[in-house]
Amino acid sequence: MIAGRCGLLMVALAAASGAANAQDVPSAEAQARILDLLQQQSLYRDRVDWPKARAELAAARDPAQTRRVLDDVIQRSSGGHGRWTSANELSAQSKRAPATQAAMGAAPTQTDDASGGPTARLGWIKVGPYVDDMTQPEDVQYQARKQAAIALQARIREQDDGNRCGWVVDLRGNSGGNMWPMLLGLGPLLGDAKGSDPVGMSLRADKQQPWAYREGAVWLDGKGMVGSRNTQYALRHPGAPVAVLFGPRTASSGEASALAFRGRAASRSFGQPTAGYSTGNATPRLPDGSLLVLTSNVMADRNGVGDGTPLQPDVTVGAGQDAAAAAREWLLAQPACKMP
Repeated sequence: MIAGRCGLLMVALAAASGAANAQDVPSAEAQARILDLLQQQSLYRDRVDWPKARAELAAARDPAQTRRVLDDVIQRSSGGHGRWTSANELSAQSKRAPATQAAMGAAPTQTDDASGGPTARLGWIKVGPYVDDMTQPEDVQYQARKQAAIALQARIREQDDGNRCGWVVDLRGNSGGNMWPMLLGLGPLLGDAKGSDPVGMSLRADKQQPWAYREGAVWLDGKGMVGSRNTQYALRHPGAPVAVLFGPRTASSGEASALAFRGRAASRSFGQPTAGYSTGNATPRLPDGSLLVLTSNVMADRNGVGDGTPLQPDVTVGAGQDAAAAAREWLLAQPACKMP
């Protein structure tokens, strides 16, 4: 692994904080560290009166009040995306991690890649959330990300039989997690990025940090995040059109995956606006073993367009209507799919 945990652009599950026990609070040393990190690095730190926040934390009379102060500061300085995760919560989340990692390469439940009819010409890739097991050593986490990306590319390779004239990427249930195995797995579909051209980027106050897919790896500002000799698959028809499905359950790194297709030639998105957590997080460990999810940047597409708000689809499909049907109709009308 080239990047360490604190340097890794982690995009957290937008709804993963759960119902935390109000009595579960960081140690005094961790509380001080949380405020220091947020004041120095959080994306929306100007929304917090820091002397007032420190005074309120010092005056807190019980653990419940301490949590209320900390949660309020974290929420305001992160735009609702950050959180504090106790060591107990990390342990509970670790039990969910294997299921999300295994699902990355699972076959879709839909029959849109059926063997007969017009949809037999379309590939279908469904990408759900990916949760790191933060209780594991970093090298173990890295290997799990790599295996998930390999499995996702294998799904693409299995369907790419020479007859696929277009692809559907379904992100409607992707609520977030770690974006890098998602981008690496989807790499063959990202299309027209060549060499060091970005497929997206992180926007900080002082610079842009491009995301790239090349040489079987994904890169952040020239730093390798995850890669393998087994993630270098190339489509038989590299410029095939791609329809991207997303909606209100698409959040965080699900939104990052959607952004990676925005601006790609022959791509179009269908569905409803996303959850609006298109910002990137770091995950520094705290002295008591807990974790701070710290929102530090805005995610953008390959052209540098992004503002941290909900992503709008190219084609809005109302609730209860079939976004997949609209995507299939568009794909089958493309020149690549009109050819015999």
